[in-house]
Amino acid sequence: MKNKEDLTVLGDGIRLERLRRKWSQERLAEKAGLSQSQHISRIESGLVDIQVSTLFSIIRALDCKLEDLIDLGGGNNG
Repeated sequence: MKNKEDLTVLGDGIRLERLRRKWSQERLAEKAGLSQSQHISRIESGLVDIQVSTLFSIIRALDCKLEDLIDLGGGNNG
C-alpha cells in the first residue's frame, strides 16, 4: 500500500527534523498550533493522513522545506 509507505516516510522526516532541534512532540505541537502532541505522535508514526494545512503548519514550525522532510526525487528518505 503506497499511501501508507508515503505517510511513514513523511512521519519519519518530521521526527528527524524535530529531533535535530531537540524538541519534544509537545513543543512541536505548540509551535505548529496543533491542539495535542498526541497528534504529532500519530503523524510521526504514519497513522494519520494529515491535511495540507497541518503539513504547512509543521513545516513553518520547523522552519524547513518540504524537501527536508521527504525526497521529492523518488529516492529513499533520510
